[in-house]
Amino acid sequence: MGRNGAGKTTLLNCLIDLVEPDSGQFLLNGETLTGERQPLKDVLGILSDAVPPVPEFTGYDYLKFVSLIYRIDDATFKKRTKELISFFFDEEKILNKRISQYSTGMTKKICLCATILHTPDLLILDEPFAGLDPVAAQQLIAFLEAYRNSNRIILIASHDLSYLQKIANRILVLDDTQIKYDGSLDGFTSQGTKVIDEALFELLAPKTKEISFDWI
Repeated sequence: MGRNGAGKTTLLNCLIDLVEPDSGQFLLNGETLTGERQPLKDVLGILSDAVPPVPEFTGYDYLKFVSLIYRIDDATFKKRTKELISFFFDEEKILNKRISQYSTGMTKKICLCATILHTPDLLILDEPFAGLDPVAAQQLIAFLEAYRNSNRIILIASHDLSYLQKIANRILVLDDTQIKYDGSLDGFTSQGTKVIDEALFELLAPKTKEISFDWI
């Protein structure tokens, strides 16, 4: 979590090899990631505006394209696609429409399906709730709760704090590219005595500005 410009998306883009970091290193299972970071990319699922879908593709074409990248066999692709579309969408015929015709929320959901099609062990979601209606957001939370296990990591960057409070068990707060908090959700909210946005506000403690506009 963090304010706009704190470095959340930049950090994620460095991790997935879209941006070259100025310094430092990334480690996966104790091993430094270098070069093309293929060991990471093999187990990575990324939802980010920096990795947009192909608008000329239909939903089916896009999911099939992703399945070919990850070498998913046809039977597995069909099974997972049917289950994901049935879960996140009301009608399967949405697969036949071009993504350019999708609404913002529909595009986010087809991207979610593509992100998890190959069952990644490391799932990175940058603002996954943005553009989703409340029903779809709750569906995503339910899916993530079912998806996570002791062998998987789900890393979420989001401003939708109420949704984060429902799913997160560890909190990392960035401010001006520096880590301000790294610990449990219970610790961050003082064992639940504070809501998550109140705890974040107190941590970052912005200066209170008086409203002095003479036209309101």
